[in-house]
Amino acid sequence: MIYKFLILPILQLINPEVSHFLAEKLLQLPFFKYLNPIGYFPKSKNIRVNVMDLEFDSPIGLAAGYDKNCKTIEPLISLGFGFITGGTITLQERFGNPRPRLFHIPEKEALINSLGFPSIGLENVEKKLNSKSKIKNKLFLSVSGISEDEIISCVETLDKYTNIFEINISSPNTSGLRLFHNPSELSKLVEKIKKSTHNKILIKLPPWTDELKQDHLSLAQTSILAGADGLVIANSMPTNNSKLAVGKGGLSGKVLTENTLRMIAEVRASIGPNPLIVACGGIFDERDIWNCIALGADLCQAYTGFIYKGPFFAHNINKKLSQLLIEKNIKSINDVKGSSLI
Repeated sequence: MIYKFLILPILQLINPEVSHFLAEKLLQLPFFKYLNPIGYFPKSKNIRVNVMDLEFDSPIGLAAGYDKNCKTIEPLISLGFGFITGGTITLQERFGNPRPRLFHIPEKEALINSLGFPSIGLENVEKKLNSKSKIKNKLFLSVSGISEDEIISCVETLDKYTNIFEINISSPNTSGLRLFHNPSELSKLVEKIKKSTHNKILIKLPPWTDELKQDHLSLAQTSILAGADGLVIANSMPTNNSKLAVGKGGLSGKVLTENTLRMIAEVRASIGPNPLIVACGGIFDERDIWNCIALGADLCQAYTGFIYKGPFFAHNINKKLSQLLIEKNIKSINDVKGSSLI
């Protein structure tokens, strides 16, 4: 409540990139983990998720984009997330799109960004990860590039730091990625990645409306047939906005929840029961988690929900989701698939 009614309004008066920078500096303080009360609360066993021979102590993770350069992975995990997605990581250092490129829409609990892929580059990110071996099982790494060679270089270099790669072919803020929306090019990319790593591979797809359903389901099917282990559904929604220096960007937040649920159901029906689906878009509370899993997702990612709900975001979801399972007389979150929506 303090965060929502006092801290968040103050942060919204500050340039969003400045407020993000300040939050990052707070997380990097050496004594943060000792003062963070969330880290002292164990998670309930009934929300543990087992997928792809890996176990996560919560189904809610932090999506790519928050910790682009893997500077605050451990402090973020201590906030209750089951996993953190670092990145998106690129081969070369990139400065992203010109400013202004990020702003809040508080009345809709949404964000619009045209950041692009600002990154300190692969070599510098690897230096950040060298001391993070203890959290390998909770770390997804998002990588991207505008050529196969760029993506493969990232995968090969980062192979030992994670068990799961998330390949971002869908950022609406980065030119060049639409190359991989061609099923033939996507298939070749996935096949080459599979030859470069034994880690699990997820493809992060762009979102779609009913008119583009078949084209995007084709990308989902192509990814799995080429050897990907699963999909992230989906990236932010492309939108035009004159406040952005480049005039267009990606919309994220609560406005995407219903679309995410629809896409999950469509993809699960299309690719069958086994490939992993990570729901991403409009995840704000325990009911969103329940509904995504009921429709066929295995894990969920949030970004904008974390921005609006604050540092207790994941902790509160964990606690309320566990209570919800008990109320519904369901022993494990793994058993929610196929349940009715709430």
